Amino acid sequence: MSGPAVRPARPEDAAAIAAIAAVRRFAAAWSKAALEAEPSRPDAICLVVADAEVRGYALARVVYDECRLLDLAAREDAKGWGRALLQALVAAASRRGCRRLTWEVSAANTRALSFYARAGAAVVGRRPKFYNDGSDAVLMDLTLP
Repeated sequence: MSGPAVRPARPEDAAAIAAIAAVRRFAAAWSKAALEAEPSRPDAICLVVADAEVRGYALARVVYDECRLLDLAAREDAKGWGRALLQALVAAASRRGCRRLTWEVSAANTRALSFYARAGAAVVGRRPKFYNDGSDAVLMDLTLP
């Protein structure tokens, strides 16, 4: 059997996505109902990396020529799943006419900041004390091909 591959998320992936989000410190909180509905939104790009089970996910929304990354998380770090999801998201957003990908990351999430910097993202601003733990939001931007 080959390794995990990126594919569009389906409503039946909601429980697995919620389970990953529940154990990842910086993942956003999504209800199962919201996760089930998200793939059918016309403005959504919902991806999972999966083999027999979901290993990670990316959720984003398209607004005009911008793609807003809402959440990206993988069950384990350093497996390449996050990179695969981000690359697939960039490709999907570009196909939909997006020129840039934007998101924010907790300043306390140094692994994510490093991951996105390696992917070519730029820091474009900060929102002081944005998160419940008092950490700043680091605003990030990636120009799409």
